Amino acid sequence: GTVAWVSRHRPPPGSRVFDLVIPTLQPARPRVARSRLFRGGAAEPPVLAVASDMLRTLARGGAATVGIGGTALAAYAYGDPGFGRQVSFWRVTGPAVLSYAACSAKHKKSDADTKARAFAALHDHYSKVSLDLILELRGLYIKFGQAAASSPFVPQAYRTQFKVLQNDVPSEDFAAIKQVVEEELGPLDELFEEFSESACGAASIGQAHVAKLRTTGETVVVKVQYPSAARIFLADAHCLRTLISLANPEALPAFEEFEKQLALELDYRAELANLTAIFDAIMPTFADRVTVPRAHSTLSTGRVLTLEYLPGPKLEGEMRRQMAELGMRVDESESMRDWIQRLEAQTTQPATEADDDEREPWRAWLGRVGARVVGIDAALWVVGKVLATGGAAGGAGGLRSQEELRTCLHSLVEVHGFEIFVHGLFNADPHPGNLIAMGDGKVGLIDYGQCKRLEEGPRRAIAELMVKVADDAPHAEVAAAFRRVGVRTEHGGDEFLGKMARLMFGRVSVEMLEPKWHRDLHKTDKMTHYPPDLLMVHRVALILRGLSVACRENVSIAELWRPHAAAALDAGPD
Repeated sequence: GTVAWVSRHRPPPGSRVFDLVIPTLQPARPRVARSRLFRGGAAEPPVLAVASDMLRTLARGGAATVGIGGTALAAYAYGDPGFGRQVSFWRVTGPAVLSYAACSAKHKKSDADTKARAFAALHDHYSKVSLDLILELRGLYIKFGQAAASSPFVPQAYRTQFKVLQNDVPSEDFAAIKQVVEEELGPLDELFEEFSESACGAASIGQAHVAKLRTTGETVVVKVQYPSAARIFLADAHCLRTLISLANPEALPAFEEFEKQLALELDYRAELANLTAIFDAIMPTFADRVTVPRAHSTLSTGRVLTLEYLPGPKLEGEMRRQMAELGMRVDESESMRDWIQRLEAQTTQPATEADDDEREPWRAWLGRVGARVVGIDAALWVVGKVLATGGAAGGAGGLRSQEELRTCLHSLVEVHGFEIFVHGLFNADPHPGNLIAMGDGKVGLIDYGQCKRLEEGPRRAIAELMVKVADDAPHAEVAAAFRRVGVRTEHGGDEFLGKMARLMFGRVSVEMLEPKWHRDLHKTDKMTHYPPDLLMVHRVALILRGLSVACRENVSIAELWRPHAAAALDAGPD
């Protein structure tokens, strides 16, 4: 049996250790890979610890089918979904981990091109295998895959395969969904005049259905948690934590924050509280620009959440559709570097009809390299074309729609800055799948499962950092603010921290497009501690800046957030 499943997932000639969860490893740095793979110490070396965990799980699974106690153990294995999922996980991931480790050792002294070809082949093979595993196990793995799909540090092969997880997650059978709703709320027919059996959206722990209330006739969205979501969460988290402890121990704090946020998502009452609090905070100020759905608290529980229905397509789905319909290609373009050089030499005026002929080439280049520059997936550049042509926003094209696009974009950035610095509670996952194009430049903001609350101390520290970056303060001042947030580096260099802060929250400059600039920067220093609070704020900035650049707006998130950051500082301690 062991030989059979290893043979099924035998890799092609490859190289490095599982880059899906070691985004910081690059082929030119074998010394780092070795230290992470074979780090010693009082505890079991990570590679042995993971191998032991994998073998213990598989041994238990194998024991379930042989020996005197086979029947009882088999019943246990099939009756415990957490255990069964661990077996399935390591049967696929185990060969991947060992193959990457072996290839890393094999190519330790190979030249850069040979290494690149080796692990590119491995990425191509295991990205497909990993997607199959994610779709089989679902649960937390889907959320992990979604995060990987939008990360600029994950190999392109994985991002390409995992992109399907953003919108096309298979839904659960309706009978199971109906059972959950009726267990939580009561008979379906008594509460709803209509209840669509087809899901309008499916995610890692639940799916949503459009329905009509029997009492008022209002159209609503009913978000329902999968029956087994809570039970399998711990098993999934254990597997991923073990894998990350091998591949990149420095990433464990980030995973712990990710894990904590996912645990909160399992209780829809927390999302209800987040949604209500954010609705009350932002709608009085931003109601003319954004919409947050109202929640029906009497029809919401820990496993069911009933919300106001917001009409309109998701931005991400609309981008994909428009890309196909417009027949856009991403290989005929000028360089983004040339575009930014022109932008820096000109005033920051909105695009006009005169430069329509320049618009498409720029977008095409962004589709190819934008993900590596600003952390946004290649498909996102189409949002500019979608809205500018009226495909999602209902505009007539030309200057008017470009102005609407600019207003819409700035509203998105501004409202999240308000959430972070003024309200202290923000949506940490504003990706295009959570944005509804409602028309007339108005955007619907949905899905508040991943919300982050900033306490007063960290909020003020991050606000100070934003002000320093926005004001283009000297490296020493920016670095000092960065340290007050809690960031630590190996050498404590001011220039390194100053440049990193501008890279994370400022505009994309020409020099940032040069790989050599990044290599030289990371030769001078490296981060050793990155606080979870800043991690979530940076995630929001990364997504919003990516959308901005995709819409031909090379914005500084720090500058757009500055008024709200300054307000947080002016308010003083609570």
